[in-house]
Amino acid sequence: MIQINLLPVRVKRKQELARQFVSAYFLSIGLMLAIIALLWIKGANEINSLNVKLQGVKSEVSKYARYEQALKDLTEKKEMVDKKRVLIKDLKKDRDNAVRVLALLALQVPPEKMWFEKLNLKPGSMVLDGVAQSNEAIVEFMRNLEASPYGEKGSINLVQSRQVEKQSKKLREFQISYRFFPFSEVKKKIKDVSQ
Repeated sequence: MIQINLLPVRVKRKQELARQFVSAYFLSIGLMLAIIALLWIKGANEINSLNVKLQGVKSEVSKYARYEQALKDLTEKKEMVDKKRVLIKDLKKDRDNAVRVLALLALQVPPEKMWFEKLNLKPGSMVLDGVAQSNEAIVEFMRNLEASPYGEKGSINLVQSRQVEKQSKKLREFQISYRFFPFSEVKKKIKDVSQ
């Protein structure tokens, strides 16, 4: 019988397999390192391009920042102008209010029986200080005011009345509070009634 020694072939085959395994291992490590390097380079390039774009966007934003500030300034100016327009409109609406109130008072006052000393006029109300010859003159004046279309019914109040002596005459000092309608509201009421 013939015997063949296969031991050196097995050892050679094992060595060849080990060498192939080590080669494959180092080749896979090299391939992985190459892939990682490629991904790293690609990421670095992408970061650089994004940084360039970011700088471009920042420079564009800085160009428009002055326009944004100008827009804010214009918006503030517009709001200020709108407020002034509303104020002017309100002032124009009843600009002759004080004149009309004085004319109303002149018409309602009993002639040579009453004098006004102080008039405090606020929107929609007034406080009137004056001197009258008698309580009857004050009552007549209050009735005249009550009958006026400018006055709010039931709003005339005699705040105070006291007797004083001026130039050796006994007179009545008085204070009246009164709620009145501005001319624009009276005009509207008259228009509504006539229709």
